[in-house]
Amino acid sequence: MKLYCFLIIFVALTANAFAKEIKVAVGLALPPYFISEDNSGMEYEIVKEALAYKGHTIKTIYVPFARVTKELENYSVDAAATVNSSSGLKGVYYSESHITYQNVAIALKKNNFVINSIQDLGKYSIVGFQNATSYLGENFAKIAKSNEKYIEIANQEAQTRMLFTGRADVLVGDINIFKYYREKISGSDKQQEISIYQLFTPVKYSCAFASEDLKNDFDQGLKKLKSSARYNEIIKKYTK
Repeated sequence: MKLYCFLIIFVALTANAFAKEIKVAVGLALPPYFISEDNSGMEYEIVKEALAYKGHTIKTIYVPFARVTKELENYSVDAAATVNSSSGLKGVYYSESHITYQNVAIALKKNNFVINSIQDLGKYSIVGFQNATSYLGENFAKIAKSNEKYIEIANQEAQTRMLFTGRADVLVGDINIFKYYREKISGSDKQQEISIYQLFTPVKYSCAFASEDLKNDFDQGLKKLKSSARYNEIIKKYTK
């Protein structure tokens, strides 16, 4: 019995010896995935609980979206969240996908735009999220490059305001982020009816790690999280 208790204590101490605080770079203005005001959010909780499986804690470093990959490349952080193989990161270890984003095109219904394809977006002024052309495929990148009225901004709350005040014809971004900011902004403009165009396939995202061991720890924790009811509980909590 004494030997058994000793082994349990030894295993616990050994696990804690390898546990560390993980610095994770994430993009600004990504609610409900990451909410910087109180360190919460759908993706935040998934990343935090997956790493906690091996005893790790996380410290989120909020930076402009375009700098997320740079922080990891410069080894200023241990990991970067909401990335995938399209991010252009080299010499890092990508985790299994932990979250899926659904990007859409959104316009005010009163404008009666005819948008049946990505190519149709070329007629309109568009506001997209930072680095959208890197994540939304070659067709979208071509349309954006040839469209003088296309811009990208990091502040997705400002994107939402631009749509409702008519400063942009079309907003391109994740539907959950849009819904979050529509509820948050003030003014009667946001009550306008909208049209949602499902032009983009869902995009699976991962975390990128500087260490393969940390990546493996995350994947093991994520697998446990997804096999339980907890993963879906987190998703539903932020997508009501």
